[in-house]
Amino acid sequence: MTASFQSGGGSRQPSLGRRPFLGLLGSLTLPMAGIPAPVTAASAAGGLDGTAVGYILFDTDSGRPMDARAADAPFIPASVAKLPTVAAALALLGPDHRFTTRLLGTGPLAGGVLRGDLILQGGGDPALATEGLLQLLGGLAAAGLRRVEGRFLYDPMLLPELAEIDSGQPWAAPYNTGVGALSLNYNRALLSWRRGGTGPEVLTVADAGRLPLDSVAVAPMGRPTDGNGGFPLLPDGADRWLMAPPAAGEAGAAWVPVARPGLAAATLFRRLAADAGIALPLPEVGSAPGGAVALAALDSPSLTELARGLLRHSNNLSAEVIGLAASRRLDPSAATLDRSAALLQGWLTRQGAGQGAGWSGLRLANHSGLGTGSRCTPRQMAALLRAGGPALWDLLPGEEDGKALPPGVHAKTGTLAYVKGLAGLLAAASGRRLGFVLFIADPRRRAAMDAALDRRVTATPPEARAWAAGAGKLQSGILERWVSTY
Repeated sequence: MTASFQSGGGSRQPSLGRRPFLGLLGSLTLPMAGIPAPVTAASAAGGLDGTAVGYILFDTDSGRPMDARAADAPFIPASVAKLPTVAAALALLGPDHRFTTRLLGTGPLAGGVLRGDLILQGGGDPALATEGLLQLLGGLAAAGLRRVEGRFLYDPMLLPELAEIDSGQPWAAPYNTGVGALSLNYNRALLSWRRGGTGPEVLTVADAGRLPLDSVAVAPMGRPTDGNGGFPLLPDGADRWLMAPPAAGEAGAAWVPVARPGLAAATLFRRLAADAGIALPLPEVGSAPGGAVALAALDSPSLTELARGLLRHSNNLSAEVIGLAASRRLDPSAATLDRSAALLQGWLTRQGAGQGAGWSGLRLANHSGLGTGSRCTPRQMAALLRAGGPALWDLLPGEEDGKALPPGVHAKTGTLAYVKGLAGLLAAASGRRLGFVLFIADPRRRAAMDAALDRRVTATPPEARAWAAGAGKLQSGILERWVSTY
């Protein structure tokens, strides 16, 4: 993902100490001393003056470094941080783990009438979509339910519900969504607008299938007169937006983040139920009681398949939900992304016994890598990548998945303004399979952007786009050298 401030049912619990983690983290000798500052790129061509480059190329079998530069310097990993998230989740939850969304009833169902409450309970499925809600409704129909006498509740309590991933992102950034156990359509809403002639503007909000989404509202505001066209979309409360009216004849659409995902899912379910002839009261948040009976259930794809899609599309919501679910196997009370990420980081690094201060400076601020709060050296990320083993490596996307990567390279990208990362495996000309981590960044210009943060602005500055193009060429050149030399 690229924008002004960013890049990118049943289960089993494996033994926490078994492979692929035992013995792998220790193979890449990690730094035991202080971390040096990043070095400056040798070439200033393409506007890369002041750019720092750090990398490590290593043998996947032995862990032996083959090539390195500033391998112990700290970098912002961006979406490369999704790699340790997936590695930990596969180990803690198991590759076959599935997240289950349920419809529960608190009373008897007789003659088509539920004499109690109907509860939509989130199970942490990051891929739940409108079609899934329709499947759940089909389950209700199969159970014979036609009317509910009690309340309609939604239960997002399995995981903490958070209004956004990172507070340093633009308000309207569709990749900085709310997070919760009851998520829908990746917690985004489609805002559409049009205006014809001298008539009034029409503003609508819909789900991914263009059904009206009643929990999110947008209202017109007077066009700003700041001389620069103004900022067309501003928040006016949780899931409330103000939009500058478009000029005559203009029409368009844009995704906006949903801050209250549980309510959005319940509100849309209520609309779908009404279309199916089941009238439900307005949804209320509530926790399902222990004696509630399952009326319908929907399992997500396996964690392996979810992780494959996560690494390919770099969806932040998926990473945060999966990471939260994994960390709560370690501490069910984890209530923030920072705490949750720290739990997984601690668990991962403990698998490399005896590393001591070798993990000094490592910080994963969340599970997706969104924002600039995380820090990782190339050597540390290489250890985490190698620790994931084949269970992680086999999920890495490549050219065949539509990624702009050389043939034989399978890797996770990470992109922020003035930050570029890549980590994965490559097939060298010699036939050897090697692992690598490559970070490129301009810390000075990145820090200047953070200092001038304006949450109204979503567009990437032209100079940052130009830098990204130059960094991409530098990245490609390093990969080509590795492939041809080793």
